[in-house]
Amino acid sequence: MSEVIRTVLGEVAPTVAGIVDSHDHLFLSTPLLPGEELADTDDAMTETLDFARRGGRTLVQWTPRGLSRGLPALRSISETTGVHIVAATGRHRRGVYPSGAPEFDLTVGQLADTFIDDIGNNGCGLIKVGISYEEVTADEGDSLRAAAIAHHATNTPIAVHLERGSAADLVLDFLLDESVPMNSIVLGHLGKNPDPDRIAEAAQSGAWLCLDAPSPRNPVSIEELSRTLGRLIDGGHSSQLLLGADTTTRSSSRPVRSAYGPAGLVDQVAPHLIRALGADALAGIMVGNPARAWSVRV
Repeated sequence: MSEVIRTVLGEVAPTVAGIVDSHDHLFLSTPLLPGEELADTDDAMTETLDFARRGGRTLVQWTPRGLSRGLPALRSISETTGVHIVAATGRHRRGVYPSGAPEFDLTVGQLADTFIDDIGNNGCGLIKVGISYEEVTADEGDSLRAAAIAHHATNTPIAVHLERGSAADLVLDFLLDESVPMNSIVLGHLGKNPDPDRIAEAAQSGAWLCLDAPSPRNPVSIEELSRTLGRLIDGGHSSQLLLGADTTTRSSSRPVRSAYGPAGLVDQVAPHLIRALGADALAGIMVGNPARAWSVRV
């Protein structure tokens, strides 16, 4: 067996992933953010080119099914820019979708089949599941079950949106019951949990920990991010850490892409973290770790 990263243009070797933005959105539309849709292909192209010019090599988009993830445009952008793009299948929490979204008419088996089809036929490389604040609702339990079925069929990693960094324990217990290995689970937004003990507890599981860089919608300071990463490194979790810009709105990122978004992650955040944590630590977080986190055995 060999390991590959599944991108919108096909499978690539993890060794070519380079600098990775492990959580972002080039395309996203949700009624939770009216008027803030990421829907402009030319704008997304410019965003990705800026990332590439600063040395970025791979971008992981977490936009799941039903939220205008833009798969055809992602392929065109990847072809033009040379940036590897990893796209998501999966299902977010119900409140993120328009009323009556068809994604919630599917049984667990049907949902799993759509995930598997996306992975096999549409070039998706992660299964995104959204979880509510401090609970896993019935819908979300179905999403996790479907994700587990699809994972076992394809080895694809499961990436979990934790609302405000909560409910990691519930998600991990749920997926453990479904026999999903911890090294196939990526916990998103964990750094937004204000309790460092809960972050440390989740880290003990062995799952991947994807933290968000500062942005207008994530007002954590770069100093706070550095401290959180430093505590996790000191706790022996350096090999589990990932970092993403998590661009979700047009107005808060596109006009200032040198400070935020994928380009800002490389241009602004990375130099500060090198000074705070060291070059080797950051190379692990943005190069070595994501090459392993987003790879699958085939």
